[in-house]
Amino acid sequence: MYRKIAAALLIASFSSALGAETLLDCSRIEDATDRVACYDKLAGRVEEKLEETYEGTTEERVEARNDSIAEEVVGAKEPAPELLMLEIKKVQRDRNGRIIYLTTDGRAFRRSTGSTITFKAGDKCTMESGVMGSVFLIREDGRKNKVKELATR
Repeated sequence: MYRKIAAALLIASFSSALGAETLLDCSRIEDATDRVACYDKLAGRVEEKLEETYEGTTEERVEARNDSIAEEVVGAKEPAPELLMLEIKKVQRDRNGRIIYLTTDGRAFRRSTGSTITFKAGDKCTMESGVMGSVFLIREDGRKNKVKELATR
């Protein structure tokens, strides 16, 4: 833990200045005096983050401190994309007996797993990508089904 903080502090000691926000911004400053001033300013901000107190378990506090320092050094994280919420409007079977989920937004998904978990009309789900192009519908209770999205006409 202390090694990560020391490494972040070391990196930060080489960063931030006159209007620059991150280590990379400082590195782009051509004038040596301004660049060093940028690094010094960033180091000061990182030092403040090291002295802050954080709430939660030890693991949560360490993660919060590391995230806070990383934000100063490399910039803010990109916000996570908002999850698309789908509501199942109807459940039906195709001519081969496979289950098809129709959603309120007009999309259709065929269940492609042998799972015994089935969704019903009114269930709210999020869609998640898996490996090798697989797609899962995940119900609010965490149950999920591997599905294939069908082309809509």
